[in-house]
Amino acid sequence: MKKVVLTIALFSTFVISAKATTVYAEIADDTHGTSIAKVGLEKQDETDEPTDPIDPPDVPGTYIPTGNTGALRIDYISNIDFGTQKIASETKNYTAGNSDEFVETQISDLRGNGAGWNLQVSYDSKKAGFYTENGVALAGAELSLPAGTAKTVTENQSPAAETATVTVNKDAQNIMFAAATTGLGTWEDQMSAEAVSLKVPSGNLAGTYSATLVWTLTDAPA
Repeated sequence: MKKVVLTIALFSTFVISAKATTVYAEIADDTHGTSIAKVGLEKQDETDEPTDPIDPPDVPGTYIPTGNTGALRIDYISNIDFGTQKIASETKNYTAGNSDEFVETQISDLRGNGAGWNLQVSYDSKKAGFYTENGVALAGAELSLPAGTAKTVTENQSPAAETATVTVNKDAQNIMFAAATTGLGTWEDQMSAEAVSLKVPSGNLAGTYSATLVWTLTDAPA
């Protein structure tokens, strides 16, 4: 009887030991390992290859490449054409709908530091407004640029830049801007041409008037 009891006790001890060994084998699995994959990103050097327009224009020649090559740069700017209008006896508001579907300005921030930026627009300080070649001013004219849509390339992971409405004058005003850690990559301020307007009061002389818009991209956060 004592042998039987002893045999059972030894068997029980063996079963417990075998179970503990099995648990240890599941934790320390020798059939798996780890490795590391890495990549470095650095500021883009100056390049002679301009960034293509995000949305190419419907009318050839509407978007003017700037030729800028820096890591923070303006790529393209739209010309604006309000056509030829009849002199009226009252104030008229004309739209740029006859030039292209959109008026656009495109910038690229390839610095990779997330510092933010401001795109500003103003009249040329030497001639703040619309003038003929002979220096006759289009009195009382007012150019308004709407808050456009901030567009970017497919799969850009950066938070979006922002846009603002601007009534152009001699002072530089933000029209598209990016706070810190936003607006990285290439961004376009896409304004509907139908919303770009020029107010022209009555009492002006006949003639062809033009204005020079100055676009400035600063590296300060919005």
